[in-house]
Amino acid sequence: MKYGFAGVLFSALLSKPVCEYTARALPEIDIREFRRKHMREYKAMVSRTPSVGSMKDNMFAPVMYMACYGLSYYKADPEHITEEIFAGMIDAICRSDIMKRVYQGKNCFDQKEIDKYVRGSERSKKRQYPMDWVFDFSYDLSVPEYYVTHHECGVCKIAQREGLMFLMPYLCAMDYPTIEYKGGKLIRTKTLGSGGDCCDFHVVKKEA
Repeated sequence: MKYGFAGVLFSALLSKPVCEYTARALPEIDIREFRRKHMREYKAMVSRTPSVGSMKDNMFAPVMYMACYGLSYYKADPEHITEEIFAGMIDAICRSDIMKRVYQGKNCFDQKEIDKYVRGSERSKKRQYPMDWVFDFSYDLSVPEYYVTHHECGVCKIAQREGLMFLMPYLCAMDYPTIEYKGGKLIRTKTLGSGGDCCDFHVVKKEA
C-alpha cells in the first residue's frame, strides 16, 4: 500500500488517544521516542503490505491502515507493549471521541450501507487482491438483520505475515463497539483470528 494521504490521516486521527493512553499505562517510557518508533514501524508495515484497492472501491481498505497502525504499536516496543497493554490501547481507540464521531449517527441498516456490503461481497469473490477479504453477505431489512461470513480476512493476513496472530482477538474485539455505535448489535460465535473456519457476523438492531 502507499503511505500517502490515507496513512497520514489514520495516524493523525488515532495518535491522540493512543499516546494519551500509553503515557498513562507506561509512565516509565519516553513517549516521544516511542511515538517515533511507532511511526517508523507503521510506515514500514504499510509500505510492505500489498494493496487491496482504493478506499473508494473497497470498503475494507481503510481497515488495512488501522490494522497496520495497531500491529505496529506492538512492534515498536515489544519489551514494554504486553498483550495487556495492547488490549488497553485497542480499548482506548474504541472509546475515543474520534471513533464515536466517525461511527455514531450512522445506521447499520441504511440502504447505502447494505449496498456497500452487496457490492463488496461480489467484488471480493473475484479475488483480485491476495491480501483482501472474501465474504458472503445476506440481509433482511424487515427484521432488520444481516449476515456477513468472512472466509478470508485482510487483517489476519497482515498479522500472520508479521508473526502477530496472537494479537488478533484484541483487534477482532473492535467490531463490537463500532457496530454498536451504528445502532446494531453483533452476534458472533467464531472468528478467523481465533482459529475458526470463518467469521460469522450476525448483526441485529440494538435494543433501546
